Order: sequence, then structure tokens, then C-alpha cells
Amino acid sequence: MIQELVYKYLQNEASEEEVLQVLEWIEKSEENKVAFLELKKIWLFTAPNSNSKNLFEWNQLKNQLPKRKFSSRKLGYVASIAIVFASLGYFLTRTNSPEIKNNNNFENVIVLEKSSGSKEYISNKTNKIIKDESGNVIAKQDHKELIYYKNDAIKTAVYNTIKVPFSKTFKITLSDGTVVHLNAGTTFTYPEQFVANENSRNVKLKGEAFFEVSKDKTKPFIVEANEVSIEVLGTTFNVTNYQEDDFINCILTEGAVRLSEKINPENSILLEPNTKATWQKEKKFFTKKSVKTANYSAWTKGELIFDKEAFNSIAKKMERYYNIKIINNYPFLASQEFTGTIKIKETAIENILELFKLDTPFNYSIENGIIEITKP
Repeated sequence: MIQELVYKYLQNEASEEEVLQVLEWIEKSEENKVAFLELKKIWLFTAPNSNSKNLFEWNQLKNQLPKRKFSSRKLGYVASIAIVFASLGYFLTRTNSPEIKNNNNFENVIVLEKSSGSKEYISNKTNKIIKDESGNVIAKQDHKELIYYKNDAIKTAVYNTIKVPFSKTFKITLSDGTVVHLNAGTTFTYPEQFVANENSRNVKLKGEAFFEVSKDKTKPFIVEANEVSIEVLGTTFNVTNYQEDDFINCILTEGAVRLSEKINPENSILLEPNTKATWQKEKKFFTKKSVKTANYSAWTKGELIFDKEAFNSIAKKMERYYNIKIINNYPFLASQEFTGTIKIKETAIENILELFKLDTPFNYSIENGIIEITKP
């Protein structure tokens, strides 16, 4: 059974559920990891596909594994690949789309790393119970949401990290009732339990998230976004902190927040509702302006709203939402501003590009997950 799933996985024919089964099997033991890498070696050098190898032939090849030999050059190449895979802690997969394939910047499944270092692979289509290493239930998954249980008996905080790949979103309810919507390409670190002897509720964010913070006047909720700390008591706000951006944004819907530089807390700014604070990473200062907050949280509803936004900025968002790479070789298009709304999950990237072309004509090509734009 597992050999058939591995074959489908390597052939890029596995469903999301089958991918999860393969990943979970790999993580179960070192023996399974070694077996997978051996199968991967064979696949790399035989490249079985639907046109040249059927499943029966693949199984014959697999069963001959101990007898097969490779040159030292090829084995060195395989070893280097194995090291890369092992260092990442996961194995990359690809989409079945005939025109647009994943960039493989992130794994294609959501990964929960528990405090022990063990991993849970999460599919939006399933329900499951999450346990700690002692077998205690700490959370439950309900499709696209992970809900943590409150346990007042826990006295020491331990942290989990969830990684959401490009093209996916996810939601977490923390043990204090705070709800966190995680956008594509986001890494979020948080306690399994907020414990009584801590003076604050601290989490870390790389990427983008919309927070609905549960009120607790005695324990401020603090989001650590690289060199910026965002402190609140109970409010709703959106934070954008992608590594490739030269800014960190915080958009406040309701309540009040204070943003400050970690190493220099006096360098800070207070934010009122319907405003956006921006931290300039290079210049090390904050700016503030009034905004339409709904535009910045629309992604939680599967929409992309832009209001007089430059094409290059929109392109970055589309890269994350669709897990593609956009290369724009047309400088005039880069600075053009657009206003509109896109239903991300219901609209193919080709259709979006055609809409932009109606306003500003350009040519584009798509190959292996890369969209290249050129002058018309």
C-alpha cells in the first residue's frame, strides 16, 4: 500500500490526503526515512512516468533495490539531495496543474511542529485530535481550524510552531480564546498554553495574520514581528511581516495597540482604529495614516482587495496566494495603480492577468510556475 502511495507521490499524482499519508509514514521512524530515500534514489535515475513505467514495473524495480548499484558521482548527488531534504524536515511535492506548477518555496502541506520537535501534517479536509508527547490531548483540528484546549494545571509554557505554505490559509484558536487567521507563507509560534505565572501572552509572527485577541487586562498580548513588538489588551488587527518586504504593517480595526522597536522601546507609536502603522525596516521609524481596514483583512474571506495599489505590490500578493513566481520585465506596468476585488479561490491566475491587460496591455508567458511579463 505505502509503495503505491510513494509511487503516486513521486509521480506527482497523489491527492492531498495521500501526500499527508506519505509524509506521516516517513516521520514515523528512521527506517521509513531511509526506505523513502532509497526509493527516491531509484526514481531520480529512472524517472518512471505513466508513459514509460507502469506500477508493476515500478514495484519490480523497487524489489531489486539491494542489487542496484550507482556510480560514486551519482550517489554523491543523491546524498546532497537527501541532506537538503533532511535539513528542511519535509519533502517537496508538486501540483498536478498542466500549466502552473508550484514554486516549491514552501512545502505543500501545513506543518505543525510541536514543542518536542515532532511534526503533525495538516490537511484542510480532515478532522483530527492533536496530542502532546505524553498522550494528552492539547487541541483538535476541525478542517481549516486548530482549536487549543485551556488547561489551568499547566505551569510551564512550551511553544508550538505552525507553517502555512503558499496558496493556503489556516486559523488557530489559542488556549486563551484568541483567534488568529494565518495567511499564505506564514510561520507562527505560540504557547500550547498561556500559563498563570507569565506577565504577558507572547507570540511570534513571520508572514501575515489577522488577530482577534481575547481581553485580559492583567496580561497584554504581544506579537513579536522581528524587530517590532505589538502590544494589545484586547482588539482586532492585521499584521504583515514578510521577510522579503522592506516594511512591517499593522492595521487596527478596533481597540488600541502600541508598536515599539524592541531594542529601543521609546521609539514607539500608538495606533487608533481605522489606521495603519508602518515600520520602515531600513530607516528604523514608524509612520501612520488612516486606511480602509476591510481592504487589509479581506484575505481572511478569500478576497484580494486593492485600492490604487501598484502592480508590483499586487504581484507579490499573487505570488503568495497562488504559489507562483512573477517576473515583470515591463517597467511601465510596475508603477501602474489598480483598484478592484478578486475572489482568490474562485479565479485562475490567467484570468486575473487578462483583467490587468484590459487596462494596461502587456504580454506574458507561463512555464513551470514562473510568469514572465514583457512589453507588448
